[in-house]
Order: sequence, then C-alpha cells, then structure tokens
Amino acid sequence: MSTIYLFIMERKNKGQIICTEIDNCQIKDSTIHKILVPFDGSHYSEHAFAFALDLANHYGANITTLTIIYETPSRELDISHQTSINPEKSKKMQKTIKLLKDNAKKFGVSIKNDVSVNSEVLEPILSYISSYKIDLVVMGSRSRPGPDRYVIGSVAHGVCKNAHCPVLLVK
Repeated sequence: MSTIYLFIMERKNKGQIICTEIDNCQIKDSTIHKILVPFDGSHYSEHAFAFALDLANHYGANITTLTIIYETPSRELDISHQTSINPEKSKKMQKTIKLLKDNAKKFGVSIKNDVSVNSEVLEPILSYISSYKIDLVVMGSRSRPGPDRYVIGSVAHGVCKNAHCPVLLVK
C-alpha cells in the first residue's frame, strides 16, 4: 500500500503527518526536502512559487525553479504562456528570477534557479524530477473556461501522471 501524506500547516510544528495506513498516522520529520517549481513567468507559476515558498519555509526544504526555454516553439500549440528565446523576455525573466531569489532569502529559504533550452517541456521536467530526486512538485495550472475547465493542461497532466513524487497544482 502506498504512503499517504498530509501536511501540517501550523507554524508551531515542523513535522509532517505521515500515514502508512489510514488508521496509522503520526507526526514524523518531514520527507519534503527538495521542492521543484516549473517556472515560466506566468502568474500561474508565480502563485505556485508562493505556495512552494510557504511550504519550504514550513518544512525547511529547498526550492528549485526550472525554466524551459524553447529552441524552436511549435506553431501548432498555444504556448503564449511559455518562455521562448527572445531578448526582451529573457531580460524580464532574469529580473523575475532575481525577485524569486530575494523573496526566498527574505524567508531564509534556499533557492536554486535552473534554465533548460529544449524543444519540449514535459520530458525535461520529468527528467529533472528523477535526476535530482525531487520530493514535491508545485506547479501552476491554467484555469480554463467552459467545458475545458474539467481538463488540466497537458504539461500539468503529464507531470501529475508520470512524476514519482507528489504534485501540487496551483491556479
């Protein structure tokens, strides 16, 4: 049977409730040490970073943001929320990453920012999760109107389906 994780959000206890079975729950040292935030500069990824910052502060974890920059963006996909190679966007992203570092430093959270140039997004994220033994992924997901609101984005869906660790979606 898989382990169920519940998070304690009170600041006075740095532990984590861990349930090996639903009737066997206890507070133990946190299993969350490495948090990954896929970061594309959208307000969805900014919200995800804020949640990750709070969790990292609470559990004493480290945050890594991962930005995927497209080599050659596809014309068939709606990637307007993603990052592509563009000097203006690159300069804005550098400023945003500095803000992320400043915020993390303010709360005593260790942060690392990685950038990957690739022609796709999902596979580099999944590879990063495995390679760096990430404990929790906190990522933004677009909220869609109408019938599409029941479908999460393909990248978020792919990460949720294939990551070996828990994934928290933030909108």
